[in-house]
Parts: sequence; structure tokens; C-alpha cells
Amino acid sequence: MPRPANGTEYLRGSMIREVNALVDQLEGNGVDVIKMHIGQPGVPPSSGLIDEFTRLLRERAFELSAYSSTPGIAELREALAEDYSRYSGVKVQPSNISVTTGSSEAIITLAMTFINPGDKVVLINPTYLLYKPIMQYFNAKVVEVKVSIENEFNPSPEDLKRVVDKGTKMIILVNPDNPTGSTLSSEVVKTAVDLAIDNDALLVYDEAYRHLYYEGEHTYALRYDTHNVVALNTFSKDPALPGWRLGFVVADEQVLEVFNRVKQYININPPTPAQYIGLLYLRRYKVDFIKEVIPVFRERRDAVYNSLRALLPDARVMKPKAGLFIFPDLSSYLRRAGINDLEFSLRLLREEHVGVVPGSAFGDGGVNHVRINFTREPVDRLREGVERIADLLKRLLAL
Repeated sequence: MPRPANGTEYLRGSMIREVNALVDQLEGNGVDVIKMHIGQPGVPPSSGLIDEFTRLLRERAFELSAYSSTPGIAELREALAEDYSRYSGVKVQPSNISVTTGSSEAIITLAMTFINPGDKVVLINPTYLLYKPIMQYFNAKVVEVKVSIENEFNPSPEDLKRVVDKGTKMIILVNPDNPTGSTLSSEVVKTAVDLAIDNDALLVYDEAYRHLYYEGEHTYALRYDTHNVVALNTFSKDPALPGWRLGFVVADEQVLEVFNRVKQYININPPTPAQYIGLLYLRRYKVDFIKEVIPVFRERRDAVYNSLRALLPDARVMKPKAGLFIFPDLSSYLRRAGINDLEFSLRLLREEHVGVVPGSAFGDGGVNHVRINFTREPVDRLREGVERIADLLKRLLAL
């Protein structure tokens, strides 16, 4: 085999995918695994949505199987502009929308569009695990702002001001965050926007979980500026359509003109059938779906949080206000047991048949934490999962 291209050494296997592969292997052998690892909601899409899409596919099979324009079908971009404007209070036009093959494609396309070797990219640590390797692949200079459970995984405005300067090309914030479940204050978001403007940088604002709030409300960065902010969104979370690979970008027309030029060389267009199911969701099912899942997810979050507090009193746990994840710090237990978060997560899966993701996968700020998806399973299985976590820790400490 020829030598792989420079930069591929940074694109290591995702720990989430590795855990998922082990779960699949166990389930293939008939093992019942409590799945608290994978980042998708534990509810199916609306049955009405699936039924209506099935009818549409039968009636318009040729159209739904055809190419679309690179930024997406006009009807979907119009619906997205209207929907985003309604929720954010920002006037968005269809020309401010580019539909993507999930938000992951948007991340790579943005890097290809804007990052030159040596450009400075500011990230939070810990945060979503795709960002750092992709920026390293493009030979960016990654500068990280460490956050911790003491400040609810929020950077301070001063933290951002210390690292953002004229050499900064991109600032990346995930709000609500994956894996920590943190939600950024409006002051932090406004500071990041101002820094992007002052330093001619781009604020990439990943808001995949913006509709999944259990307390409080989402802060839209585009309310503060529409020229230096790119908002990333997905249909994987609140519609529960992760396998359809559908997302979208909201940005200035000048940004999207270049973005779409690059994008056409990556995948020509987003999957056409996925665009139509997204359109149906926005038109007829979104409001009811969100209204139905929020109390379900809130109950599941509370069950996991309360179980962690009761069964692991030495763990440090922040109760997330939004998103899918809780990110307990198990340092007190793991240090005494002489085991790290990766080893613990693998043993938990093999011995207790519970899937979680080691916190170190999201940066060294996540060492000795684990990421738990509190929405993936029903309440009784979530409680059972936490009990098994506690059981394994007790055994390890007894050795």
C-alpha cells in the first residue's frame, strides 16, 4: 500500500464507533447490552412522518431518487429559513441555508473552505471529538480552552479573550455541548461573537441540540451577528433521524457561496430522500414531536442523575439542562481502583454489558469521566445501567 497522506495519523478510530462495534459484537452473540453510549435519541421518528414519507416515495419515486442542487432542494431551504427565523428571531433567507449530509459533512467542508496550514483554531476541551482531529488533518494550530465541572464546563469570557487574536481563523463552540451537557451563557456567546468580528475570524456554532432543553432556553449566536457566525444544525437529534444523514448550515451568503463551491466536490448534493423527509418533518411533525419527547427525556435525565448521586456519592455530577448527555467525573473511584476511564469503560461493557464512552475520547479535560446518553433507554434500564456501573466500581475497589 502507498504511504497514506500527511494528516491521516490524526484521524484515529472514533472511540464512540469502537464502543459501538463491541456492542454490536456482543449483541450478535445474544448478549443484552444497556446502550448508554451512542449519541442518538432513544425514541423512533414519528410514525405519521414515516407513513407520509412512504406514500410520497411511492408517488414520486423518480423525483425523490434524483440529484438535487448542491445546497439542497428549494422547498427545504425555504422551510428551514422560515423555521429557523421563527425560533431564533433572526431573519433568515433561503440563500442563508445550505443543506448538508449531516453536520459532520459541514464540519469538514468548513475546514476545507477556510483553514490554511498554520491557521489558529480555538476549541473547548473537552468537547465533541470530531473537531480537533479534522483541524489537525488540515494542519491548523489548535489552541484549547480547558473547562471543568467546577464551572459547569463553561469557559469564561476572559478565557476566550486570552486565546483569540488576529491570528485566529476559527472559534468553535458546541451549545448545548456534547459530551458535557453544558449550556453556554449568553455572555460567553456574545463574547465569542465579538471576538470573531474583531479578529476577522469565523465562529462555528454547533447547535445540534438546540431544541432539547429541559430548563432554560437556547442562545442563538446569529442574534448578535450574521456575517462572522456559521450555525451548524442536524436532523439527527430532535427528529430522531440520525441514519438519514441530514443537516444544514445557516450563514452569510458570501460564506455559503464559497462553502457550496467546495461542497459540490465532496458529495454533489445531500441525499434527496432525506431532504424530503426533513421537509415533511418541518411542515407537519416538528412541534408535536418536540412537545412529546421533552418530558420523556427530562424524566430519563432525572432518573440517571438521581441514581448517580445516590449510588456514587463520591462522583462529581452536573445536572445537564439540555442535550442527550450527562458526564460524571469518576476520578475519586478510578484513581483508588488504579484504572483509567478507557479501561473502565471497556470492562463495564464486557463484564456488566453497559455501554458508555470514556471521557478522554473528548480531550484530556475529560479524563476519568464517562459520557452517558440518558435518553437512549427507558427509565428502568437506565437505573439498572447506573447500578451496574456502581457494582463494577465496588468490585474494583474491593480487589
